[in-house]
Amino acid sequence: MIEIHPVPPETMPTMLAAEGYPDEKLVEQIKLRSGAVIESLFGAKNQVWLSQPESINLLALTDKRKDALSPFIMAQANQADFWLIHWACSFRPASGCEFVRASVEVRLETDAPAAPAGAIAIDMFPREIETPITLKRSLGLSPELKFSFAEVVNAEASLAEIGSSTEYIHYEPEITTFALGEPTPGWDFNKTKARPIRGSRDLFLLVKKPRATALWGRFQLTATLQTSIGRIPLPRFVAGKTAKPVIDERYLFCAHD
Repeated sequence: MIEIHPVPPETMPTMLAAEGYPDEKLVEQIKLRSGAVIESLFGAKNQVWLSQPESINLLALTDKRKDALSPFIMAQANQADFWLIHWACSFRPASGCEFVRASVEVRLETDAPAAPAGAIAIDMFPREIETPITLKRSLGLSPELKFSFAEVVNAEASLAEIGSSTEYIHYEPEITTFALGEPTPGWDFNKTKARPIRGSRDLFLLVKKPRATALWGRFQLTATLQTSIGRIPLPRFVAGKTAKPVIDERYLFCAHD
């Protein structure tokens, strides 16, 4: 088992803060129905924040511990690298709005030719969250490179003993993944009756990529808002600093080895 201690998201600088926008035709319809909703959509922004990724080269980490990896993984080591990518995704709704659904997709790209030589997601976390759960921040990776987290049974008592919430990761439902084993993995977030989509979520991605290539990511963000006049889809998110759709921006996860 490989032990890794990810950096808490509070210490990770922001990669982007993206603002969600509805379709232009829908905006014209909303203007006729409610100016207050327009103000909440375009005055105070509905945002999704992504922190700067933390990237860990797993083969370099286990260079002196070859027994830590399975023969299947080691057989691929001459042609492939395995990287752990960790970042935090934060949801920040405007006043009078509430995220009821959101999707974060990562399009993995390398300097290598197109598939099948490109990068793919071989594991993701969290996979499926149906009830609230608290985990220790230190994670383990099996010899087959699969995520393993230890659940905290009594999180409040543990926090009182240690005195710091940075030792823990807390997830609330509902979270599911899609496109595992593909170059376009992602997470779906859904509101439940008791818990809105709000605050930060740690996301972990284990990527297999060709040796000696840089790894990049393009983010596709979509969401649905609950407003006073009903639910409004936000199919387009724009990064504030560039005024370009997020999907048009390419973010570096790790440079050439």
